[in-house]
Amino acid sequence: MTSEMSPNQRLAETLLDKPIGQYIAEKRTTRPRWSWRLIAEQLREDTNGQVDVTGETLRGWYGIEAAA
Repeated sequence: MTSEMSPNQRLAETLLDKPIGQYIAEKRTTRPRWSWRLIAEQLREDTNGQVDVTGETLRGWYGIEAAA
């Protein structure tokens, strides 16, 4: 992920009251592992539709970090 967060990332952190990276890591490290698409759908639900991104967007933001 780049050092600068997108407006959607900042909004998600505000609405979730936690770092978006932590939110995603919690989902990606559970068993069974959540897909990027499923995380995107849950993020949309958890933010009452205010953060609506694709699974590909999330993978682009955090895919490398999640693989580490």
